[in-house]
Amino acid sequence: MKFPRTLTLETERCRLRHVDREDIPHIFSASRYPGFNDGMLWNPPETEDELLVHHENAIAAWENGSAYTFTIVLPNGDYIGRIGIRRNGDGPVWNLGFWTHPEQQGKGYMTEAAARLMTFGFTELGASDIEACHASWNHASRRVLEKIGMHFVRIIPEGFKKHEEWVEERLMSISRQEWESRQAESK
Repeated sequence: MKFPRTLTLETERCRLRHVDREDIPHIFSASRYPGFNDGMLWNPPETEDELLVHHENAIAAWENGSAYTFTIVLPNGDYIGRIGIRRNGDGPVWNLGFWTHPEQQGKGYMTEAAARLMTFGFTELGASDIEACHASWNHASRRVLEKIGMHFVRIIPEGFKKHEEWVEERLMSISRQEWESRQAESK
């Protein structure tokens, strides 16, 4: 299923909107914080222009329905971070990924956004399962995933390479059935 780039998702405090070139200075700003990119597949860019290819790739993935990347903002326009959901192969399993600008971390915004995107994944994308990986040492990401109902699946010893060394990852997941049970319990 494909969605227009005008699609926005709302949470109690945040708005998830399509990516925009105006986001690039905020992304670049986040990448200036030491260690920010250590748990991510991408390295800090040297210039803002290096982020243009990622921006174009996000638009292309949205257009072909393989991934939906959102910028998270507050009602006043303050930038929070990014969150996305992408198809894991050709099947009904989708993968969730996110990051929060260091100036906005620890305020619960990502938990709201992740819960909302998970709802989108199950109700609009028809996901059977939603998975997420995080660097094993990234306890903040693990807590977000646990709060939205994901459970530990397994360790991936060679998750991705960073600074010429393997970073161990933890795979977490939630099935549609588990998500529906959590929704029923919260009513």
